[in-house]
Amino acid sequence: MDKLKIREDEGKHYVYFNGPFGSCAYQSDAFDTLAEAEAFRQEQLDSADYSENNTEKMYCYLWHEKTDIDECKFGERWVKEGQDPKKEVLKRIKDSVGVRKDKINDGTIELVAIWDVTELAKEVGRFKIHGRVDDYIREHVGFRKGTTGEVHTLSAVDMAFKVNEFLKKQNQPLIEAGLSQNQYSAAENVLAAIADGKRTIVAELCARFGKTIWSGVLAKENNRPLTIVASYVLTSFASFKKDLSAFEQFRDFELIDAGENEWEFKIEQAIGEGKQAVVFLSMCAGGRRQDKIDFLFGQPVNKLVIIDEADFGVHQVKQSTPLIEARGDDDIVVLMTGTNGDKAASIWPVDHYLSVTYPELLMEKHTDRLVDTV
Repeated sequence: MDKLKIREDEGKHYVYFNGPFGSCAYQSDAFDTLAEAEAFRQEQLDSADYSENNTEKMYCYLWHEKTDIDECKFGERWVKEGQDPKKEVLKRIKDSVGVRKDKINDGTIELVAIWDVTELAKEVGRFKIHGRVDDYIREHVGFRKGTTGEVHTLSAVDMAFKVNEFLKKQNQPLIEAGLSQNQYSAAENVLAAIADGKRTIVAELCARFGKTIWSGVLAKENNRPLTIVASYVLTSFASFKKDLSAFEQFRDFELIDAGENEWEFKIEQAIGEGKQAVVFLSMCAGGRRQDKIDFLFGQPVNKLVIIDEADFGVHQVKQSTPLIEARGDDDIVVLMTGTNGDKAASIWPVDHYLSVTYPELLMEKHTDRLVDTV
């Protein structure tokens, strides 16, 4: 393999290297000045393994501008052993936005997800600098804006879910979910209550607690064939789909929206295959809501029911009564909310109550800092 070099052609500068037989194996985009080409060449030498050393890894990343929630950008980045993938990805994003780095500094640009896609890149023959494994993935995900480029015309959360589902189908290893001490303690608390026979639980969990991952832990540890996530606030479903599809521990979850094509068949198929079906049920009036409730609770398996934002909308008698009447004797119901747990529990026969406040989260972070300095 040749070394990275710079050549000039018609006033433009290119970074390139030759393959083993002397032909050009890689050439960069054109740079207007030699200084820009030199800077790019040095960046590759510092952070990318153009000789395809085994210490390198391929990452894909997803980011968006919060002011444009209907578009996102999906790309790839080589990361050298010992380097921080997030820092390297942020460096790439800064390069791509050019003079608008202020959008990163003020939080307008948000990094939504990073994936280690090394194994997939090797399998499909794209484990090399600028291997374009991101293009391979986007071909299967769709929603590309135009025929070239990295922009996709859907929200970053929806895009993350689609990428996660594709990687799962390719048997690509996913990241491991880790719990904070508060998440672990709260899960231990609720699981102990369930083991003690409690079946209707209020979980008042403050902002920034991480409710979706925590819910996934409950579903995984209870190992019930059917988990129903019900909410009046439909935007919460996107966060559930993104987080529950992202982690290795939840790989066997089959995430299904009660309303998508053939959703009833998908649920029965998942249960029949020994997977855990996680179904998202809108509690908004209409849309055959009662028919959906009847079908879900008619499944001959034990269920975990998670009611998200249980103090908003679904706390009303007309919203809660269909669920109260449909639940089986051994079905577990978790009324999950950020505040107003008493409001969420007003008409349910609650037998266990858990609360985690924001000051408790701050205390945990402060304790972590003390431990780090000892």
